Amino acid sequence: MHLSTQDLFYGTAVLAILSLAIGIWGVAMANRVRRRYLRTFGSDNPADVEALITHLHEKLDAAVDQFDALSGRVDRLDARVTEAISRVGLVRFNPFEDTGSDLSFSAALLNDHGDGLVLTSLWGRDEVRLYAKPIERHESRYALSQEEKQALDLARHARRPGRLVNTEAKG
Repeated sequence: MHLSTQDLFYGTAVLAILSLAIGIWGVAMANRVRRRYLRTFGSDNPADVEALITHLHEKLDAAVDQFDALSGRVDRLDARVTEAISRVGLVRFNPFEDTGSDLSFSAALLNDHGDGLVLTSLWGRDEVRLYAKPIERHESRYALSQEEKQALDLARHARRPGRLVNTEAKG
């Protein structure tokens, strides 16, 4: 195969144009990478980037320490929350036939373990009486009235702790 000078010239020109296009594309890609690098690290100087990475590493260590401290605090709060009054049941009733309203009540106030108290208020025309009975594991060492048992049962089976469950006494 014999190539003429003109064929060699055209072949060289095509290769030169391809090389130029590839070179321009390479420069554009390098500039794009450089812009991303500057946007990420903010400096051309590698020493500045090293300082930035060191600073970020220190901040990360501080964040991990703070997370560990908060995690421990949350664990302590979780333990305390189970002791807080979070289950409440309220029963309103009329204990005396000669009064016309349900102004008396029994309220059970319990924590997650079933410990707490039952408060009962008996309203009469001439006086109001208030009784408190301790509760341990959903039981009382004192005799409970029907309304107190009902309030205790409401508190014990509350679907969402912390929400007051209110009802009229069952006859």
